[in-house]
Amino acid sequence: MLPIVSCKLVLHPLLVWLIGHGFIAAGLPIDPFALTVVVLLAALPSASNVAMLTERFGADTGRVARIILLSTVVAFVSFPAAVAWLR
Repeated sequence: MLPIVSCKLVLHPLLVWLIGHGFIAAGLPIDPFALTVVVLLAALPSASNVAMLTERFGADTGRVARIILLSTVVAFVSFPAAVAWLR
């Protein structure tokens, strides 16, 4: 579960930040504040509606629920760190 949570809370925001800066370097008119907002949205924990989707499609709901719980707990540290990093 930890690799999935790490990808969601660390790798996902980092990739969004890198792609956003790549677009800015390519000359696209992206506001830096808007990019910050999008990166912070990517740094949020997994949404609880994912558990409903796993139930609907017959996936392992227990595992997904544990991932959502763990990502929420880890986000108490990682989200403020992302805010501090983007300042």
